[in-house]
Amino acid sequence: MNTCLQSCAILAPTGPQKQRILGLIYDDPRLSSLDGIPQFCTHASAIRKMYNHQVLETSEVLKFEESLAEHQRALRGDGLTIMEHAVFQHNILAVGRLYKSIYLSELGQLLGFSTSKKAETMVSNMIKEGTLKASIDQVDDLLTFESEASPIMSWDDAITTMCFQLNKVAGELESEAEVAFG
Repeated sequence: MNTCLQSCAILAPTGPQKQRILGLIYDDPRLSSLDGIPQFCTHASAIRKMYNHQVLETSEVLKFEESLAEHQRALRGDGLTIMEHAVFQHNILAVGRLYKSIYLSELGQLLGFSTSKKAETMVSNMIKEGTLKASIDQVDDLLTFESEASPIMSWDDAITTMCFQLNKVAGELESEAEVAFG
């Protein structure tokens, strides 16, 4: 398995193309074989977590970063390494799947930032780029994520809710009928 491809997939900017590449690597049966190679033992875990939209922990990121080539550890203009930027973007999106809203100070702590201002800057850039659908309430220091439910999922949820309500009404009518006609 090409470890360069995996590293590049993890370091790539967030988006649908990255998710497709992660999916291809995730489905490759050779992925678990990397766990046995000391230099690349964190690659498989990072791929799995990124593909499944799970938050990557700082210890995992540091261990993964050790396996990167020098040019992959380069600093960006915002003062973050390529790896830090990719992981922070991923973790913000993963947090958005867990919470409807979060205080920027808590998000900053989760991401390992020293101030909530850094988290706010990162989030605002993602909103501006269109990689994150959310809004920032600067007065309350709150980030509110917008639901990414597709119209089909919304329709399905509406049908499910209606069926539950119909079953509840039918159960109540049946109970009342038993009482009335004994």
